[in-house]
Amino acid sequence: MRLFDAPPHVPWRFPAVAALAAALLSAAAVPAAAACLATSLHIAPSPRALAMAAAARREHLAFGGQTLDAEGRLIEAGYSEGEDARGPERGTAPWQRVLGYWQAVNSPDGRLPSAVRFGALRPASRALLMQALSRAAGVAQGLEAQDLRAVQTALDRVAVIDTPWSAAFLSWLAREAGLGPGEFVFSEAHADYAGAAWQAGIDEAQGQSNPFALRACDPARTPPRVGDLVCHARSDEAGVASFEAIGRILATRPTGGAALPMHCDVVVAVDAKGFDAVGGNVLQSVTLRRLAFARGTRLLDPDYRGCEAGTPGCVDRHMSRAPWSLLLQWR
Repeated sequence: MRLFDAPPHVPWRFPAVAALAAALLSAAAVPAAAACLATSLHIAPSPRALAMAAAARREHLAFGGQTLDAEGRLIEAGYSEGEDARGPERGTAPWQRVLGYWQAVNSPDGRLPSAVRFGALRPASRALLMQALSRAAGVAQGLEAQDLRAVQTALDRVAVIDTPWSAAFLSWLAREAGLGPGEFVFSEAHADYAGAAWQAGIDEAQGQSNPFALRACDPARTPPRVGDLVCHARSDEAGVASFEAIGRILATRPTGGAALPMHCDVVVAVDAKGFDAVGGNVLQSVTLRRLAFARGTRLLDPDYRGCEAGTPGCVDRHMSRAPWSLLLQWR
């Protein structure tokens, strides 16, 4: 069972990149963190940050309200990405909603997902398959209209299931919040907009202008606000598992560069004990998870990064256990 997105490209060579960019740590990571420490809970979320969180809430409900508790246990099951519409209202089917998220992504291939995987060495082109089906409908013994629609729908649903869509979901939320091309990188890769936020934090710390809407912050030192994004690399290797380590990669990785497998959720509520965050393609759905603060703080409990079982105070966070190392904070 796929819990989160799988990397869409060739995996990042973490050790080589970390060694190449180590000299950038003092010049990049520290200024970015310093810019975040100057802003905290004293500044209320902006209207667009609230709009992004509200859109995430609506999609979470549309997917049936799937929820993980603060210990990473599934306490409410929702609808999966490939399902047809169900329930009394029978609105837009989950798979159709996911196709809608892809419309927010800037891609030379047009609207993604573009591939249909079927066990072969290379996936088939969904566009070419659609064209072939359309031609088949016009021949003497071609498909009936309802049969053609059924096969086209099946291709769309398979493509949705096969293609990681959590970054497309965040890109769609950013458009729903009213962000433009200069303010967000609409991409199928989380690392593209995370890298832009990293650069915005550096520019801000150095007094330089940057139109990007988010800055990169260390969640171990920065309290989250509604609308912020909480992110982690999909690996606990030392080369990507901390704010400084992932920053070394983001500081040198160009937009559209080599894959850096990541995942991000948007914060939708914050209280004294923790916060709720919504992400796409989590357990094949739009899922809300509860993340707890460390006792007596407004910072994410370090247990989510993992702790040795049996250690006093150690809480196993199950499906929310990950190297949460990046907070993308609204500027």
